[in-house]
Amino acid sequence: MAHLHYVGVLLFIGLCAVGVSVGFSLKIPGFWKTFILTDICILLIYLAWDFWAISKHNWYFDSKQMLNIFPIPKVPIEEILFFIVVPLTTIVTYKTLLKLTKWKSSNR
Repeated sequence: MAHLHYVGVLLFIGLCAVGVSVGFSLKIPGFWKTFILTDICILLIYLAWDFWAISKHNWYFDSKQMLNIFPIPKVPIEEILFFIVVPLTTIVTYKTLLKLTKWKSSNR
């Protein structure tokens, strides 16, 4: 079961985001197009950095705690999912705080 640690953390974070968005009835019109375009930029930058850091032996992943699936050479699937799940969770948290505090947002 150790090979599921990293995926388990991502799953927990993702489920929390889904729970918050459902629990607070968040409606985010036009959100997905903006999120996908922005996240593609994030993925390109950080996955290139990951690949470089792993190649230079400055960064590594514990193969015992991963699925050992590498869609990008040397970069595990969990790392790719990290750069999708965490930004998504951050935005959901931000939108929830806007709703709870009734702060104004120009992009609501």
